Amino acid sequence: MLRLSNRTKSFIILFLIACGPMPFDYDEFKSFFSPESAANESIFRPYNFTTQFTYGNNYWSAEANLSPDQSANQQAWAEYAGISEKEVGAELYPAYGENNSNALSNALQRKGKTEALEYLTLAKEIESVDTAYEDPYAENDTTKAQTPTDYVALESKIQDLSARTNDSFLKERLAYQAVKVADMADNPKKSIDLYEKLVKPLKTKTFISDWAASRMAGAYMHAGDSTSAFYHFSQILVNAPTRQSAAYLSLKRITKFGEDALKLCKNDNEKANLYAATAVLPLQDGLPLLEKIKDLDSKNKLLEFVMAREINKNEYYFFNNQETLQYGFWEVDSLTKVSWKSNAKNYFEKLLAFNLDAAEDANLKSSPFWYTAASYLAFIGKDLSKAQELLQKAKAIPTDNQSLKDQIAMQEMIFAVSETDVVTPNMEATVMPLLERFARSDKFRVANNFNAACKIMAAKYEELPVNDEFAENLGEKSTVVSSQSNKSLGWFSGCFGKKSKDEKTAEGVLVSTASPENQAKAFILKVLASAQQAKQTEYGGTASFMSNTDQYEIEAKTSSKVINYVIDYFKKKSPNNFDQKLQAMAGFNNEYLYTVLGRRALAEHQYAQAAEAWKNVSPQTWQAEPFQTYLDVNPFSLNGLGDSNAKQRTTPVAFAKRMAELESKIKQNPNDFESLILLGCGSYNMSYYGNSWILLRREWSTNDTFDENDDYFSYDKALSYFDKAMQVAPKPELAAKACFMAATCQQIKYAGISSKMYDGIYSLPEDEMKAKEEAIKQTLSSLKKDKYSTYFNLLKTKYGSTAYEEQLIEECSTYKDYLAGK
Repeated sequence: MLRLSNRTKSFIILFLIACGPMPFDYDEFKSFFSPESAANESIFRPYNFTTQFTYGNNYWSAEANLSPDQSANQQAWAEYAGISEKEVGAELYPAYGENNSNALSNALQRKGKTEALEYLTLAKEIESVDTAYEDPYAENDTTKAQTPTDYVALESKIQDLSARTNDSFLKERLAYQAVKVADMADNPKKSIDLYEKLVKPLKTKTFISDWAASRMAGAYMHAGDSTSAFYHFSQILVNAPTRQSAAYLSLKRITKFGEDALKLCKNDNEKANLYAATAVLPLQDGLPLLEKIKDLDSKNKLLEFVMAREINKNEYYFFNNQETLQYGFWEVDSLTKVSWKSNAKNYFEKLLAFNLDAAEDANLKSSPFWYTAASYLAFIGKDLSKAQELLQKAKAIPTDNQSLKDQIAMQEMIFAVSETDVVTPNMEATVMPLLERFARSDKFRVANNFNAACKIMAAKYEELPVNDEFAENLGEKSTVVSSQSNKSLGWFSGCFGKKSKDEKTAEGVLVSTASPENQAKAFILKVLASAQQAKQTEYGGTASFMSNTDQYEIEAKTSSKVINYVIDYFKKKSPNNFDQKLQAMAGFNNEYLYTVLGRRALAEHQYAQAAEAWKNVSPQTWQAEPFQTYLDVNPFSLNGLGDSNAKQRTTPVAFAKRMAELESKIKQNPNDFESLILLGCGSYNMSYYGNSWILLRREWSTNDTFDENDDYFSYDKALSYFDKAMQVAPKPELAAKACFMAATCQQIKYAGISSKMYDGIYSLPEDEMKAKEEAIKQTLSSLKKDKYSTYFNLLKTKYGSTAYEEQLIEECSTYKDYLAGK
């Protein structure tokens, strides 16, 4: 069997990157409970809950990994032949494009193992027949004549060699090949008989006997006996790691579990295995099966695994909204998905009851898993005090499972930040080592817990409403559990918390009135939860997930006042351990902080403050990327207005200094037309559609969300400059130009408002969508006429006789549409 080479996979990865962004982890969804915390998870990892084909299938990895069966076989042959596994792999499992090797064959020849060499040649011949059509182009290869396989001859070779050898290593393999060839020859009955005759009696069995059992189970399937096939494959999935995948795929093909399969089970352990194998199949309701497994065999190796899988599955239903669920699992009808969603709360309650019972079971109480799971479910149910009580019980039980220890610690972190309405020194002391432990993880559940803790603490530092990251439907519009009471809040009862201490701006945006130091800490925590702060990957990106914040957006929405608080916080040589470690985690230096401060001051049109901040930034910064590329033209030149040299380069500090000087001039002389125009050009060009947006933002995207309260998008300041310039212009032609630029700013804001009105309407039912569309058109028509055509009106009425207005009629389609009444 060929494997993709590193070079081939690298090409595929580069191709995918070129085609567009890819998720870091295809298995990702909103989940906080790690399946790795379950016993034996590493053995059954592919069958964790996932919306993908199997869990953790890193197909695009640059590493050419062997499958479990290949790895086991390679190791066995290496020990048998006395050579390295790498040499065996080069002959048995060469990577795509690698030259064929005979290292194993040569070693067998040197050692005089002629029977083994003969077997190896025969096994390769059988494998080539069995995998003839694995190559997607094999069926179209007209250069090869298709000749019928002589299965009788292959069977004869197997029998002859088996009769001649006494080597148990070869005996087991020949028995497997006999079962395999009979099944390949479309003789399932013979394959089953040969398994009973040749494999079952073997005194020493290895994974090769599991391979034979898998072929025998397949023979039952080919013979139409799905009951026997289901029974055998369920035992293989649980007990045969090297044939687990084949068993899983085969069980998926069998339409459904039949009670008759239980009659074939020899004992309770086999019955439990049958239920366990069924429970890990896609779309199974695993709780009833869990109850049966526990009653039959409480030591079953899949018991904890299935419970973790059920928790994760229900997290998917619980945290996602109905619309998201409708776009997953296409093979499932919509009514079933509605049922999943509506039952998610109740199902969590049932899982909690099972975990509480299991935690007290004499055969299970030695594992802290059950209390840990129960604690998590109690927290989801809004009973923080109960969740803490259960977690303490879990912590009291020793375990060697590091992933389970991590899960306990993550819950401890989340409970600590949820315990009180305000951040206390005790909360800081408890949380800091846990934040350090789980920062920048490449596992999405660890990142989800870390990011949730950072977001909750940040909101509490700011004394703003706290979004409940653990509420149903992605935590929309809810408040985090925060209680010092021992009284249970009940299952999914409403949350409560202290009234937030905040103010609102004129636009209704909440602004924190917390202490400067606390606002600084909040900023740091929000940034720590960002995608930009996530773990770096080998391809230059970051291990970012849906729960991550966006550092660039956080910076863009933070006032210069708060950035000054952050600078002061870093200047302070605090003896406090939490402060020292928080600053170390953030790693902010003066270059970064003053660059951000300058941007935020400039965004607020505090030009002198921006210039002063940027004096603290090294001049080399402005000569490097991204400024070298994105600040390559003159921000004071725009559409024939302002500076005549449009290609004159500048630096951020020079730009801010000149804006401050121009502002000072108009304060002294409000009729300074030239300064007003230059201020308008500068303000326009540092905004979203401007040629120097890099002055205010770290990145630019067509997907940026329009915010009419943010001057970067609304152009209100630029419009005000152009409006004043229009009013004091010394000539009508200059006034007309200023008027048109004011109209341009006004039309940009109108376009943004228009686009925002259409957000989400195309996911509505068709009738509702059309009605909404019509209502929006009418609203926009009124807005355009009453509020957003002011300067076009002036161009037409006041400056209609100017040459510039005539030029606009020829060159500006938007203005022509206005004149045409569109």
